[in-house]
Amino acid sequence: MQNRPNRIKFTITKDTTDKDKYDSPWKEGIELYFKELMEFYFPEIAGEIDWNREHEFLDKELESVVRDAEIGRRHADKLVKVWSLKGEPFNVMIHIEVQSDKDPDFERRMYIYNYRIFDKRYLPVTSLAILADGNRSWRPQQYIIEQWGCKVTFTFPMVKLNDYSDKIESLLNAANPFAIITAAHLKTKATKGDPQTRYAWRWKITTALYERGFSRQDILEIYRLIDWLMMLLEDLIRRFTEDLINYEEERKMPYISSAERIGMEKGMDMGMLSNAREMVLEALDIKFSTSIPVDINKKINALNNRVLLRKLHRHAIESNDLDSFKKLLEEIPSDQMQ
Repeated sequence: MQNRPNRIKFTITKDTTDKDKYDSPWKEGIELYFKELMEFYFPEIAGEIDWNREHEFLDKELESVVRDAEIGRRHADKLVKVWSLKGEPFNVMIHIEVQSDKDPDFERRMYIYNYRIFDKRYLPVTSLAILADGNRSWRPQQYIIEQWGCKVTFTFPMVKLNDYSDKIESLLNAANPFAIITAAHLKTKATKGDPQTRYAWRWKITTALYERGFSRQDILEIYRLIDWLMMLLEDLIRRFTEDLINYEEERKMPYISSAERIGMEKGMDMGMLSNAREMVLEALDIKFSTSIPVDINKKINALNNRVLLRKLHRHAIESNDLDSFKKLLEEIPSDQMQ
């Protein structure tokens, strides 16, 4: 039988009720450390990939796949073209899904994405799931359809981040960026509502970067992702920055300069604003199942106030029609625009 390229679908589920935004840092982490992610969570599959050949993210193709699936909301997704050790190209589909907890429809949707991809290119599809929710007992791995002797059994490998919750020390001792990111994710969820404990864990996780011998560039990148995940109150941010400056000076490791920190903070603000705008547009898309008018889209993307955007998100969910939502937008003062 002729060997065909494979496709891998990778899914992360997270908690939308938490104010901490997990999806954007995970998505960026995947772009930065895709090889390390595969080696950490799926080492056997990573061993079948030829890492000497450059991999390629195929965002436009993925948008087409997700749109054609027609199963609800948009997600922060990635599709990656890689090469096998046998010299064959295949694709890894990374699908990051934000949800509150156990989803009884999860297995069915995994199956839908699997056969949609297969139907589009007639290529075998390997689906992988990384579950980042807080429900320890929920471990979906199989979807079965059966009627009158006709049966389809769809099974997919799964990793549960909660399984690492009692292995934090070993995660911090690992040299893989995704070990550090996993620890940061778990401790972000565990310290919800406890800023002092979060500060302590963020300090421990951040200083582990220096102790593990990561390069300066990796420290900068992973530090930024940790900063994004483990958000602190404003006064604690200032304290953390001062402590880190002293830590670096004591060890003669001035990796993260004051200018870079300021740039990171500005970048974080822009990232959170972008995420907030996307949430408003997504809510409108789901609520009214129609193309968002250009003038509404343009005005939402011009807003620079996260508090106002959160309010608009709720109004998008509660509005009876687009006209009432548009009227609300028109009342926003111009100084809230970029």
